[in-house]
Amino acid sequence: MSLDETLAVTTAQEDEEFLFAFKQDMISCVPLVLKATIELGILKLLSESSAQLSPIHIVSRLSIKNPDAAITINRILRLLASFSFLSCTLMQDKARRPKRTYRLGPLSKYYVSEQGASMAPWLLLLFDEVSLRTWYGKDNPIKLTNGAILFDYTGIDPRYNNHFNNAMKCMSTIFMGKFMVTYCEFENAKMVVNIGGGDGKCLKFIVSKHPHLQGINFDLPHVVKNGLSYPGLEHVGRSFVDDPIPKGDILLTNFTDEFGIQLLKKCWKALPVSGKVVIIDPVSPEYPGTDLVARATFTSDMVMLALPPGGKDRTLREVEVVAHAAGFSSPKVGCQVLNMWALELSRCRMNNYLELFTSRPFL
Repeated sequence: MSLDETLAVTTAQEDEEFLFAFKQDMISCVPLVLKATIELGILKLLSESSAQLSPIHIVSRLSIKNPDAAITINRILRLLASFSFLSCTLMQDKARRPKRTYRLGPLSKYYVSEQGASMAPWLLLLFDEVSLRTWYGKDNPIKLTNGAILFDYTGIDPRYNNHFNNAMKCMSTIFMGKFMVTYCEFENAKMVVNIGGGDGKCLKFIVSKHPHLQGINFDLPHVVKNGLSYPGLEHVGRSFVDDPIPKGDILLTNFTDEFGIQLLKKCWKALPVSGKVVIIDPVSPEYPGTDLVARATFTSDMVMLALPPGGKDRTLREVEVVAHAAGFSSPKVGCQVLNMWALELSRCRMNNYLELFTSRPFL
């Protein structure tokens, strides 16, 4: 009797419910395996090959010496094929044994882009040992380092700081490229300041699209020292906690509400009378829906819970509470790109614009 002829002893609904629950228990295998294929160079190799490759060919081209490597890699790649990261062709060799060859699948385009629009650095950050240990409370290396928060820790761990900066750059590339096509509020602006803007990738997108703009990338000194060089883009290395905010802002909202209010009040003072704040961030729905955007947002909120102390993804109502407490208007929805929203906060009437950004997922 073949597998297809096996007598079913459960209903289709039972199968679906149990297998969904089973997958949740095992789901961590998928990103960890994907991380391994990135670090081993397997995805890059497949992206550069015009032909499908067998595990034996992959082992040979990567010069892996372990005699069991082909068997292990085959098991890894068939998992990724089942999740559509790869595609697989099943054949038989001369001895009628199954032979599998692999190539990139539909989802792999998000992990091998040569233009920086890759989610691979984000995956490497989230599944780095330091990030994973933050889920275990007292063993959190970030908090154990003299009580440091995430941004302090990146300043003393160069390896982790590199992961963090690469992750921020890649997500800026993915989201900001699309926002620049949709969002037009920069046309009348003169100065844009990105608070917590990393190496300036996000701001570069803005000033390259609108050459009349001047941009200030405002972040910690150890972050901006390797900032991008681009006409109209200036880097300022200071603390957005202790130092005054330049005239024109980009807001990083993923902190406690109390800190968010303090930061917005600083921004209020830095804005012209007719200024505007624009926050780019996920917005959590009030009801925990099961659609892909809701799931992505609630999952993102768990990352915010684990990594930056006090971090959160807010609902529109929660953004409104923080905005009102700092003297701003209720948020106005500018546009949505994927699971990110542009929310506008106004001080007064809008004649001139000074833009304030949270280029999320900038933690």
